[in-house]
Amino acid sequence: MPVRVRLLALGEVPPRLAEAVLGRLPPPYLGGEAGRLDVSLERCYDRQRAQVDAACLIEQVAAPEPGWVAMGLTGVDLFMPALTYVFGISAIGGRRGIVSWFRLRPEESGPAAGPVLARRVTTEVVHELGHAVGLVHCVVPDCAMHRSLWPEGVDLKRGEYCPTCLASLATLLG
Repeated sequence: MPVRVRLLALGEVPPRLAEAVLGRLPPPYLGGEAGRLDVSLERCYDRQRAQVDAACLIEQVAAPEPGWVAMGLTGVDLFMPALTYVFGISAIGGRRGIVSWFRLRPEESGPAAGPVLARRVTTEVVHELGHAVGLVHCVVPDCAMHRSLWPEGVDLKRGEYCPTCLASLATLLG
């Protein structure tokens, strides 16, 4: 069953980033649409950590209609209580998630930085989409569902699923 993706800007998004991500999504994602979602970052902001609580923020993203997944894109630094930071979060099987590019930005600036950021964000969106439709972490190092703890780890992954995750996805989606 194909899935459409609604990428929702939570704040300012770099020009053309949402379109670049939508254009690179692998099957079973059929593209979708970019939009905007007004959220309260202040409500989720932890002053001691100077970060935004990812679990609090995802609660502001409503589950979409059947056949869609809602994925927020943000530039804020996300954390979960047991982790220093996260690139994103999804409700497993809940058809919604969030990806932050805050820690995915390349260290170098210049013309090459845009494509590197777009590739990293796309890979993490594919990862969080997988969780949102019910996939768990994968042991295959270059699978999009492999856990990444640093930006360079994201660079080692493909922006698509391994055969085992694809088979699980087919079962989950019916």
